[in-house]
Amino acid sequence: MRSQHCEYTRLCQKPGILASIQCFDSRDILFPASGNISGESVSQMKTVRDVMTTDIVHLSPGNKVKTAIILMKGHNIGGLPVLEDDQVVGMLDYLDILGKDSDILVGNIMDREFIPIPPDMPISDAADLMAKMGAGRLLVMENGTLVGIVTRSDLLPEMGKSFDPITGLARADAMRDWGIAALRRGQEISVLFLDLDQFGQFNKKYGHITGDRVLKHVAQILRSCVDENRDMLCRYAGDEFVIVSTRNSQEANELAQSIAEKLRTTHNPELPEPVTGSIGIYGGKRTKEREQVHYEATLDNLINLASKSCTLAKGQSGMIAQPNGSGLASGEIAKTESDVQPAVQQDSQLEGALSRSKRLRIVGLSLSWGAGSSATAQVELSNGAVTRSHTRTGFALGQNAIRLVVDAAAEAISQFLPSPDYAVVAESVNIVSSGLGNEIVLVTALLASPQNQLRVCGSCIVKQDSYRSAVAALLQAVNRQISDLI
Repeated sequence: MRSQHCEYTRLCQKPGILASIQCFDSRDILFPASGNISGESVSQMKTVRDVMTTDIVHLSPGNKVKTAIILMKGHNIGGLPVLEDDQVVGMLDYLDILGKDSDILVGNIMDREFIPIPPDMPISDAADLMAKMGAGRLLVMENGTLVGIVTRSDLLPEMGKSFDPITGLARADAMRDWGIAALRRGQEISVLFLDLDQFGQFNKKYGHITGDRVLKHVAQILRSCVDENRDMLCRYAGDEFVIVSTRNSQEANELAQSIAEKLRTTHNPELPEPVTGSIGIYGGKRTKEREQVHYEATLDNLINLASKSCTLAKGQSGMIAQPNGSGLASGEIAKTESDVQPAVQQDSQLEGALSRSKRLRIVGLSLSWGAGSSATAQVELSNGAVTRSHTRTGFALGQNAIRLVVDAAAEAISQFLPSPDYAVVAESVNIVSSGLGNEIVLVTALLASPQNQLRVCGSCIVKQDSYRSAVAALLQAVNRQISDLI
């Protein structure tokens, strides 16, 4: 087989290619020059390995074009790798066989200038490389062996759901992948939860176009403060932003102080008035490795606690709240000694702040069985002043009964919203083992408004009543988002 090193070198010398790829080691695997190739940074985000196709259909150089046509049509694919003695020697695209005699050998027309990528390349870098090369697919190689193929259709759904079109920031799903990967590696993480002040009133007063400018303004400030090697920034939902970081507690507080100062001092001539917000911080203090944990639930818990700290900061007219519940004025430096406050005091202070907010709570829940596999679920919710309920009948065999209850709860939540243009829809309900002898219910919901659609997640440990736990997980997911609307 001819050495490909000279071919890769020539590719790298093409205009527009040198900035995005470079050659490494004797395996000639190409990496994005701008990407941080350390094992730590690559595994912190969704990678090609997560989306690539591993069921590989391939050709040999001695196959004829007629064989390639049969394989491409039969598997509905537009390109095939060409292997000889288990080594990749080329690529054959459907454009290469158009108008060719069906008896021509694949080895005579295949493209030898293919671009292999590693499976741990972030999907954003793979998409960027694919765009620059004008390629429809890339070969995924590990230790010189072909392990998968990634195509545009593999990457587009992930890229579309992982980035917010208004701010250009990652969405919550990408942040969760990043945080869970860090926890799996045994790293401690901190969560910073930023919630803008009176954003709903801002939208009503100046309109949603100006509201979008506010979100872009805040996103730009946050980008200037974070370190992409240690922090994962996302637009969490609505006017909320989350940073998951491998910083310890003190470093996370310093980051929050930097954000608070920039929010306070950065003037934007496109905005009619200054933008303010509150920041909650949680995590970054573990001193020993976690054992037998459910990483998704751990991350959800940290985000939830940081959100509660943020609510506490608003309640005490402070810009930043540490987990001990002390609200700090903008620019004030937190005292690290305060981190040793008793947990009981912390919880009571947080719950005191939250009791003043408009949170939905479960008032009543029932499930009655009908003929066959049908059942009727009724869920009644209250925000303290108003009570709403919804009844839903449907198929309830197995875990469908839990889904039926959650759907009824979503309909009840929607009745609290300003108009039929707003809605809450339950997308998925799953019960998983925590590894500690109990189960956790995970709920994903979609919040639809006239301006946007937001996907949120909640979790709850299943105790005696799995139905009530599932509704509690749904409420945990949506309460943070709809408190300004009800």
